[in-house]
Amino acid sequence: MTNINQEVVNSENEGFQIFSACIARLISTYSGLKLQAIINTQIDAINCLEWGNKIYKEDYFIDIKSVYLILTRLIKKPDFMIGHFYYNSIKSLIIDFTSTLEYFLKDNMRLNMKRNYALLKKGLYDSKISIKPIDIVEFDDIELIRLKYIIEISNIICTGELWSNKFKKYVKFLSLPNNLFDQDINKKIDAIWKIRNDIAHANADKLSLNLGETTYVYNSYTNVAQYTDFALLFIKLVDDTITFLTEVDKLSLKNGKLQMQSY
Repeated sequence: MTNINQEVVNSENEGFQIFSACIARLISTYSGLKLQAIINTQIDAINCLEWGNKIYKEDYFIDIKSVYLILTRLIKKPDFMIGHFYYNSIKSLIIDFTSTLEYFLKDNMRLNMKRNYALLKKGLYDSKISIKPIDIVEFDDIELIRLKYIIEISNIICTGELWSNKFKKYVKFLSLPNNLFDQDINKKIDAIWKIRNDIAHANADKLSLNLGETTYVYNSYTNVAQYTDFALLFIKLVDDTITFLTEVDKLSLKNGKLQMQSY
């Protein structure tokens, strides 16, 4: 098991300030997504035509005949194919953004339960999980048994169709301030999460992103201007999410330390 002390970094510059490897992992992944979003704004029909001609000449594609029709279309209709490229990029960014977000909640909960076994007890009680006697035979290390149930508890708590459902249960479990629910960023993340569900269930041939009074629609005919607008909107959302969750991370660890001191 990872040394818990390596998962938390302390800074005494402004009193009690802590952050975890959980938020560091999230920021690292999101940096890659922002780079992907902005790089893809530079890809256009000319790029597609050049790539199509280049790939068509590669020897390693000779035996993959199913690719020829795709390459032919890429060469003959690069403007059409670029729309598919942008649309797939949008879907990929949304899936990666939400998956990383969900993992952060589980990752952070697991760290807090490792640091404070009172939370583990609470999780077992609230989730109505019974420790199986067979575990004392299957596991040689008590820490591995704890880890098994820590993971199971975090998976149970972080359920729900939208971000708000998962986040509310996370906040309640860690006894964090209820005003975290009221932040506008939660509504924006929920809007993205609704698209994620449509993508996951293949429910639509277009995606509608509703942010306040503005609705953005994306499909396989998305052009470079529309994709660029999405990329900028996406990067702003990622930055706001990082700022919000960095504070959430600090609160969770600070609260966990106070809880440990009370036991």
